[in-house]
Parts: sequence; C-alpha cells; structure tokens
Amino acid sequence: MHAPQALPDTEPKDSGSRRWTPTWNSTSSVIAITVALFGFSWLIAPGSVSGSAIDSLLPFAGILAIAAIGQTIVVMLKGIDLSLPGMMTMAALVSSQYAQDHGSILTALLIVAAIAVVVGLVNGIVVSAFSVTPLVATLAVNAVLMGAALAYSGGTPTRAPQSVSDFALEKTIGVSNTVWLAIALMIVTVFATGRTAWGRRVIAVGSNERTAHAAGVRTARIKISGYVAAALCYSGAGVLLAGYVSTPNTNAGTSYLLPAIAAVVVGGTALTGGRGNIIGTAVGALFLSQLTQLVLSLGAPSSTQFLVQAVVIAVAVGAQQLDLRHILHRLIPGKEHS
Repeated sequence: MHAPQALPDTEPKDSGSRRWTPTWNSTSSVIAITVALFGFSWLIAPGSVSGSAIDSLLPFAGILAIAAIGQTIVVMLKGIDLSLPGMMTMAALVSSQYAQDHGSILTALLIVAAIAVVVGLVNGIVVSAFSVTPLVATLAVNAVLMGAALAYSGGTPTRAPQSVSDFALEKTIGVSNTVWLAIALMIVTVFATGRTAWGRRVIAVGSNERTAHAAGVRTARIKISGYVAAALCYSGAGVLLAGYVSTPNTNAGTSYLLPAIAAVVVGGTALTGGRGNIIGTAVGALFLSQLTQLVLSLGAPSSTQFLVQAVVIAVAVGAQQLDLRHILHRLIPGKEHS
C-alpha cells in the first residue's frame, strides 16, 4: 500500500471559473443582514423585537442552529440530509416516552444517541458504499424514522421529563440554555472542521472526492463520520425541542428541515460542497428565526413563512453564483479588484 499523501489545507484550484468560497466576508455579511433585519423589524413591527419576543425567539433559534450545524457538515461533504425531521422527531418522542415509562433520563438520552449513531451509519453507508444519491437515501431513512416514531408513540404525545424541560426553559446569565449549547457546539464544530485532520479530510472529500481518494483519504469513512455527527446534532436538537414544547408530537421536527437548509445557505456554505461556514450557519439560524417571527407578527398566515424561507434560499444560492470580481471588472474596466 502506498503511504497517504499530506492533504492541502485549501481546496483544489478550479482551472475554470473562480468558485465562490465562504470566508470571513460571508460571515460578516450574514451578521450585517441579521442586524439590519432586527433594525427593520423594530421599525415596522416593534413587538417582534420586544423583550418577551426575543425571550421566546432565542430558544428556537438555538435549537435550529444545532440542527443546522449538523446539516452544514453534510453539505460540506457535498450532500444533503433529509432525515433531519425524522431524527429530531424520533429523539423528541423517545427521550420523552422512555423517561416517562422507565424513569431514567440518562438511559433515555443514551438510547437516543445510539439511534442517532445507527441512523448516521445507515445514511453514510448507503451514500458511500452503494453510491445512492444523498437526497434519495436520506429521504428513505426519514420515512422509516417517521414511521418508527409514530409506531413507538402510538400517535399520542408524551410529556417530556421535567428536568429536560427545566433545562430548556431556564436561562444562564440571562441567556437561554439552548443558546449556550448552540454556541458551545458551534465552537467545537469550528475547531473540528478547521483545525483537525478530520476537518481537512471533510473539506477535501467535499471539494473533490476523487482527488481526496487518490491522496489516500478513506472517503467512505469520512462520509459516514459526517452523517453520524449530523444525526447526533439532530438528536440533540430534538431532545431540546421536546423539553421546550413539553409535549412533542409526531411532527415535532418536520418544520425544521427547510429552515435548517436555509440557515446553511444564508450562512455562506455552498451546496456544491467543500468549505463550510459554521459561524455563518449559527447566525443564519438567528436570521431565519427573526424573519419568521416578523412575518407572523405582521399578521401573515403561518404558511407564508415557508414561502419566505424558499425565497431566501433561492436568493442566497443565486448570490453564491455571482462572480463579484467579474461584475466589478465590467462595471469599472481597467481596475484590479482584490
């Protein structure tokens, strides 16, 4: 066997057009538009940024950020994970009902984590070993999870453990615990994807799987580990959601799929794979949460929020395809742009 070659820290250069890659500029951009959104909300719907409104907004933003960070890892691997709703729902129902039936919260959480690992393994193996399109593979797994969650719960919501509810509803230093968990996960994921050999291999596989394989990267293992990490994020988000809403139903995670994908794209992670923007994703989750709250506070029906999220995804993806240097060069001929 040949010795694995050292992987470059940057993406392979594209001999064609310059592909957009997320940098600090994309992070600062999403922070700027989020601040602008809060300012705009204050002007047209002050109630949407009141103290009570922010208190109710932040826990859901934290839960969305945790789920979206998991989705970001998969997108970095040039995939998409549609099993997010099923995993969140399964985690919410199992953690609630098992703890209710057996009185052991720790065991319930361990079972949820074990289910997440199995789901991630199945997703990763089907995608990498059998070359099934991630969209199809994860959609099928999501259907299985939703069916299993319905069968397990019998369609009857169960109250989440009191300790989980207390943790999800309480604040530390004036900030919701779910937000602190989202920040902690963000920091860990930023370090893992940016400062470890695993993270460099995730970037390499997402950028060009064939090149990564030729360099000695075990691409199947990296893909599987990415899907496992994502499923664990979804399961954590599902448990927190159960605690926050107290009685999760069989559709608990359904409304989080589109916002999670939107947060990933708005945050500056390209759907073409490669480098991701974890901080941008977390800020994007806050942006999407406030946008939804603004839409609802203006009296629009809840169905409108899905249309708004779809438009946000379309605009964000379109913006990623723009070659800003080329546009500036055409607008201001003869001037170099860095």
